[in-house]
Amino acid sequence: MADETTAAIQALIKQVGALTATVDKQNKQIDEQNTRLDNLHDFNGRVLDEKKDMQRQLEQQAASDKKMAAMGLERAPDGNYYPKGTRPAHSLTREDARDPQKYRAAKEAAAKAGATLEIVDPDKSEDARRRGRAEVDTSTKTTLVKDEDQRIAYMRRDVLGSDTRQYRQLRADGFTVEPWAQSGDLPQHMQTKLALMEKAHDA
Repeated sequence: MADETTAAIQALIKQVGALTATVDKQNKQIDEQNTRLDNLHDFNGRVLDEKKDMQRQLEQQAASDKKMAAMGLERAPDGNYYPKGTRPAHSLTREDARDPQKYRAAKEAAAKAGATLEIVDPDKSEDARRRGRAEVDTSTKTTLVKDEDQRIAYMRRDVLGSDTRQYRQLRADGFTVEPWAQSGDLPQHMQTKLALMEKAHDA
C-alpha cells in the first residue's frame, strides 16, 4: 500500500512538473509576443513621428521659399537662395566639379537640356568678375553689408571713397573692408543679406 501511495505521489509530482514547464513555456511565449507588439508599437510611433517631422520641414521650406520669392530670391539645388537670374540653370560649384561623378551627372543633365554646364564660385559672382569696375548702383539704400563671421565689411565703392571716417572705424573694429559697385559683386550669401536689408528699408 505504501509503495502504491509513493508511486502515486511521484506520478503527481511528475505531472505537476510537466504542467509547470508547460505554463512557463506559455508565459515565455506570451512575454515574447508582448515584446514584439511593444516593438511594433514603438516602430509605428517612430514612423509617424518621422512623417510629421518631414511634413513640418516641407511646410517650413515652402513658407521660406514663398517669403524669399517675394524678395526676388530663389532656392538653388544647393539649398542656398540667390537673386533670380544670377545663377545659371545648369551649374556646378568649383568644389563639386572636382568630383568626377557629380561633374559627369551635371554635364549630362545640361546636355539633355541643350544647355552648357557652368562652373561657378559660390563666394564670388562670375558676373562680377566679368563686369570689372562697373558703374556704382546708387539706387540701393544700403551702402554697407557686414559679414560678421568672416569679419569682412562690404562697402559701396562711392561711399568708400568719400567716407574715410567710417572706413577707419571699420578697420579699427577688426573688419577687412571690400568695395562693391553692383549687388553681383558681393558673395552670394551677402547678396541675400543685401536683398533682405533693402526689403527692410522699403517696409
